[in-house]
Amino acid sequence: MFYSVIGILALLVLLIENQDILYDKAGAFKTRPWMIYRQFLLSVMGYYCIDALWGIVNQLDNPPLLFAVTTIYFIAMAVGIIFWSHYVIVYMDDRNSFGQVLISIGHTIATTIILISIINIFLPVLFVIDANGIYQALPVRYVVLVIQILVLLIISVYAFRAIRHIGKEKETNGKYLAVALFGLIMAIFLISQLWLPYLPLYSIAYMLGTCLLHSLVIGNEKEEYRKRVIEYEKQQASQRVEQEHIAYKRINSLVGNFFCVYVVVPETGMYREISSTEVFKRFNIPPEGMEFFEVSRELIRNIISRDDLDRFLAVFTKDNILEEIRNEGLFAMTYRLIIDDEPHFVQIKAAMVEEEDGDKLIVGVHDIHSFVKQEEAYAKLLAKAQTMASVDGLTGVKNKYSYLDHEQRIDEMIEAGHINSYGIVILDVNDLKIINDTKGHQAGDKYICDACKIICDTFKRSPVFRIGGDEFAVIVQGEDYFALDELMEKMHEHNSQAQKEHGIVIACGMAKYDGNEPACSVFKRADKEMYDNKKKLKEKPTT
Repeated sequence: MFYSVIGILALLVLLIENQDILYDKAGAFKTRPWMIYRQFLLSVMGYYCIDALWGIVNQLDNPPLLFAVTTIYFIAMAVGIIFWSHYVIVYMDDRNSFGQVLISIGHTIATTIILISIINIFLPVLFVIDANGIYQALPVRYVVLVIQILVLLIISVYAFRAIRHIGKEKETNGKYLAVALFGLIMAIFLISQLWLPYLPLYSIAYMLGTCLLHSLVIGNEKEEYRKRVIEYEKQQASQRVEQEHIAYKRINSLVGNFFCVYVVVPETGMYREISSTEVFKRFNIPPEGMEFFEVSRELIRNIISRDDLDRFLAVFTKDNILEEIRNEGLFAMTYRLIIDDEPHFVQIKAAMVEEEDGDKLIVGVHDIHSFVKQEEAYAKLLAKAQTMASVDGLTGVKNKYSYLDHEQRIDEMIEAGHINSYGIVILDVNDLKIINDTKGHQAGDKYICDACKIICDTFKRSPVFRIGGDEFAVIVQGEDYFALDELMEKMHEHNSQAQKEHGIVIACGMAKYDGNEPACSVFKRADKEMYDNKKKLKEKPTT
């Protein structure tokens, strides 16, 4: 099986290394030399397959099958000689008599091998397979092998002499060197084949030779092809530069989706339309004329939104436009046109470009309606997201994140001297766990909402925050602050009544700002009072 592994490995190497030539998806190898080289590679692939198959069949003890595969083996070898000799001459572009002789020799040898292989079926002259399934080469096989070696050596010697003759011309040297080394490698391995007929030396020689060709020839050809493409692109670019120079500067000065674009001579006001959409053509604006700025100011009255007219007339003047371009490099103004009876956001842009016959003003009306609407929609979504992020989903009051934000703002306002008094109330709903365990979480959610309503009804003028599962906080200012003691007493009265009637009991604690502490300290004092109150409520018996 080792014999077959070499053929399979050589086949895989060829496919991987030459896939660009074999498939030629880009169409870069359509010339005659490449087409012949592709045929040569296909013949090598065929030889690899037969050689690998021969190694497998040789182990099967099936003489007739081995004889058939061996016959095809010699035919595959002959086909490779035909395409190699043909490719050598076409690739080296050798049109002299030696080239024609070489092609003729290649065809003659290949044809002879094929004929001998056919004759061998009836009269053994090339090889035999004995009764034990053992391959035995006959004298003609060695004669054919020697002739192949001589042809390969002749090609190599010719290529080496050509390299010496042409000197240091890099491109031609590379071609001849690849041919010379390929022939030399093949010849060396074929000589070894005379003494080692049961080793896949011909496959190894082909593999090394095709790898060498790919390295020296294909690499150089790709580089030459790349250089030709680059040179061609440079030539094309240089031919287009003069024609596209003015157009490029005009387009480059204004980027976007434009309803129309005009070229204006600043000194005279003469203008000419260079592009216009079907939508803009409805306004029946003359495609060329004089006094661009005056004409624009007059025609805009009939197509602009009334809310934007006065601003447009005040800003869109020749002096304003040229001054802003001098200062900023670009003039831009946003307004609304009435299109299909609906206001449509546009932005007029103007920029100065240098042209052969003097500076020109490029003016375009840019369609930005979709962009503006997207920005508006994004702003609404952002505001909605911010609101949702600060509101408790169950009760509808503000959540803990909002409380922390308010706490920070209070500290900032205290430091700035905007406020000097406030209080914080911390509340905790009792028995929520009992409700959840005995009646379910849906009842627990309702219990929380009812407790929240009691808190909101008590502190009507203060923001209420749900800061935990059963905890609430109230930041008390203004009227509620001055009535804070009464409001706390109201909560205590509610709790006393709730304990008697098995209602909702809400432990609460309050702390007022003492004039020299952050809001978090006020919170801690209120929280401590709440826990003290919670403890008292649990100790107090219910009736």
